[in-house]
Amino acid sequence: MVSYEDVRDHVTSLFIMLNKKTVILFRIESLVVLATLLFFAMFLMDFFRRIIHDSFMRAVFSVFDAVSDSIVLYLLGAMQAAPFKNQLFPVWALMLVNFRYSADYISGYGVPDRRGRRFTEWRNVFKLLGSAFLNSTRGSSFTRPLWSVWCLQIVRSGYRLLSHGLALGSVWHGGSSQLVAEHMRARYSDDDPSNSQVDPVTMKGYNYLVYGETRQRLKLKKPQYQYALSDDTLPRKIRPARCCCAAREDSTSCPKSSPLITLDKVWENCPIHQPHDEQKDLPLAFALSRLLRCRFEDVTLQRCVFKINRELVKNIIGGKVGTSDALRIMELQLAFVHDYFNTRYPMVFWSGHISLFITLFLSMLSIVAVCWLAMDIRRVYKPPNGELANLVKGFNVDMIITWAFILLMIAKELWEMVTYLLSDWTSLILVCQYVQRKCQRTIDMDTRLDRMLLWFSRAKIIDKRWHGYIDQYFFVQSYDDSPRYWNFVHNLTTGIIPKKDDGAELNSAIKVPEYVKKAVLEKLSTMVEEGPGSSLPSVIKTLSNNNLRKQLQNYKAYTTQPTSSHIILVWHIATSLCEMELATKHGVNLSNPGCLRSLLTWLTSCCSSKPYLMDFDEKEDDILSWFKNCCSSKSSEKLPDELREPYTVANSLSRYCAYLVVSKPDLIPDSFLVPKIVFRKTVESARDRFLKNCDSLESRYRKLKNKAEKPVKDSEKEDVLKQGAVLGKELLNLPTDEARWKILAGVWTELLIHIAPTWNAQAHRKCLSGGEFITHIWALLWHYGIQNSSLWPNEVAIGNNAPAAPQNNGVGNENNMDETEQSCADISNNQIEINIHGWDEIKGAQEHDTRNSRRGLRRMEETENIEIEEENPDTIVEDTKFQRGMAGWPNTKRE
Repeated sequence: MVSYEDVRDHVTSLFIMLNKKTVILFRIESLVVLATLLFFAMFLMDFFRRIIHDSFMRAVFSVFDAVSDSIVLYLLGAMQAAPFKNQLFPVWALMLVNFRYSADYISGYGVPDRRGRRFTEWRNVFKLLGSAFLNSTRGSSFTRPLWSVWCLQIVRSGYRLLSHGLALGSVWHGGSSQLVAEHMRARYSDDDPSNSQVDPVTMKGYNYLVYGETRQRLKLKKPQYQYALSDDTLPRKIRPARCCCAAREDSTSCPKSSPLITLDKVWENCPIHQPHDEQKDLPLAFALSRLLRCRFEDVTLQRCVFKINRELVKNIIGGKVGTSDALRIMELQLAFVHDYFNTRYPMVFWSGHISLFITLFLSMLSIVAVCWLAMDIRRVYKPPNGELANLVKGFNVDMIITWAFILLMIAKELWEMVTYLLSDWTSLILVCQYVQRKCQRTIDMDTRLDRMLLWFSRAKIIDKRWHGYIDQYFFVQSYDDSPRYWNFVHNLTTGIIPKKDDGAELNSAIKVPEYVKKAVLEKLSTMVEEGPGSSLPSVIKTLSNNNLRKQLQNYKAYTTQPTSSHIILVWHIATSLCEMELATKHGVNLSNPGCLRSLLTWLTSCCSSKPYLMDFDEKEDDILSWFKNCCSSKSSEKLPDELREPYTVANSLSRYCAYLVVSKPDLIPDSFLVPKIVFRKTVESARDRFLKNCDSLESRYRKLKNKAEKPVKDSEKEDVLKQGAVLGKELLNLPTDEARWKILAGVWTELLIHIAPTWNAQAHRKCLSGGEFITHIWALLWHYGIQNSSLWPNEVAIGNNAPAAPQNNGVGNENNMDETEQSCADISNNQIEINIHGWDEIKGAQEHDTRNSRRGLRRMEETENIEIEEENPDTIVEDTKFQRGMAGWPNTKRE
């Protein structure tokens, strides 16, 4: 038996061994290598963080980001406290700080930076001071190149801090929303008949700001004291864009065009026959993103803006604008909005190509300084007598680590430069400069810029701005899940790993099927054509078809539930019942497989093409396909061709909408607590009553069919699970599978569109990083002027500013969860009643108006050096040309 003295002796010997010089050196080397590899991996993956869909991977990045500073600080202290001398310690320390500086070179923080992450730059400065102290006290044989690298790093950290302030004050970034609102007010009027003269195909009349306003004069026009750019001082009407076409009519004169680039100028100066015509989608997406930022930043837009936007959105959905479909344009738009709120791109491009060249120049200087340091180390470094070095078979491990550092440093700087050069921001600026130069010339454009633009339009690191996946949730399969181990890890990581609710296990995410995109765009096109109002209709058009039998009219009752959460879950359970019925008809085994079969099924699931109960891909004559068919519980019978599209649309959207209820309740038009309560009650009902002791899909399927046979006493008081089973039984009474699945596909497509327009813009803003498919539809409907659906009887619309409302046009309230009163949800007889306090709404609207008034006064008081112009444009009091943004532009702060 081991005695207490033996344990004490072992612990003492362990601490003595850890204090040996060789062990200390080995520990420092190991941690330096580990930290460097960690930082370099974070640096490479930072570019792809926006398109990473897995929530676990995002949590891992958060953990790495949180512990990275502690690792660097520990190593700086360990190198300083080491009882021996090593001339490479200052080099390692500086390289570590440099890697930490670049670990989040894109996703560090955005322009608003509400979480204060820009203060990481100050932490980097303090770590640089620590490395300088280490360099000065430890001494080195290559002082000059080492101090050169250190000084450049200080300059780069200082420039980051400066560029954030400049981007925040620039009218292209931080002050964009206020300027866009005033520009639109100066260009368009609610009662101006010329608003109907716009042409969304040629973009005539769409004077949406894109680029160049930082070099414009800003005026205040009396008596309204409206902001106006120097090109906005013409009478209020839609102004034609100046372009090279007018110049070609009179070749004797060359008109001096304004550097201000608007959407109509881009369209007129980049003809459709140009080889880089797809680059016109970037200015369109960027102009729309600036309007959408007004929604996120609590800036009011006029009603006429949405009236003009409606024609544009109709043509975008119809595929008449640009070369991409509507969802692709929304993807580009949301990528720009995401960059503004969550990345450093606006700081890199705060002044267009000039600021980009500054960033690239600093990176080039860093590469030169690192190469100088490498040459000096190779020339003069030899471990002096008495200096500890780690030699393995004659090779100096310290030198190997140092050379690896230097190579990674050079690769890091080159990758960062390439990332900036091949970004959408660079392409956008090149397109705008192309238009500027083309407007200013009467002869053909020189081919150099044209070739450059074409090359940049094709050379992309990755062409994805969004991961393109939608999550799936299958209630009948997951309701009995109990994530005890996951929640244990959640508690162990103090909440960094998100918590899971009972019965909320998600299925594997799937790529958005092309069938779904097609169905959504077709339904959107129909709905915007039929409903010109500011809200979606109160009926599901699929269930209102006169050609359908009277029996289908009974389905309307299942679209008038108390909340949208009820409707989604009821139709999801009905769809699941129809899916299990179809699978049983085609010979799919729904029973619980044995252990060996479960293992083989899991091994082959990663090779499966579709996550549904039915497969419909063409069968492949190979060994892998045969093995999958043997191990899979799915039938070898192929799904009929006529069912492929409706089956895919209905199932994928049914499971996606159920996922929104379970994991993203803020994105659906219910109050904050209702989706959680409805889902929890449904899970409890399935576990304790309806589906108790059902261990397979087959038993659950039969139990649901049996429950559906029992008569319904009061449909309004029935449980969600019971209502879903009854609806599924009614759908199964339809004569053909094709008719059933076409109805389900149409209903789910419309339900998704009705779910999208919600007042909670901040929830969509939080989802910009990671991305949700419903956010694309929400943004498209917002541009059309739709912010709610009449389908939901109890929709909570706290501070909702629908564009058609005369008192609150455009966007009024941020509707933050911290700034609004949460509605109280009372559960009685399995029915949820939502009480909305009208006094709170009136009070919130009054506070919003007061807050907007104060912001307007503050902007007027703090903004200096602005032209004040009377109605007569000849009277100008003061004039200043704005360059590099607007230094006096105030930042909008929430009270």
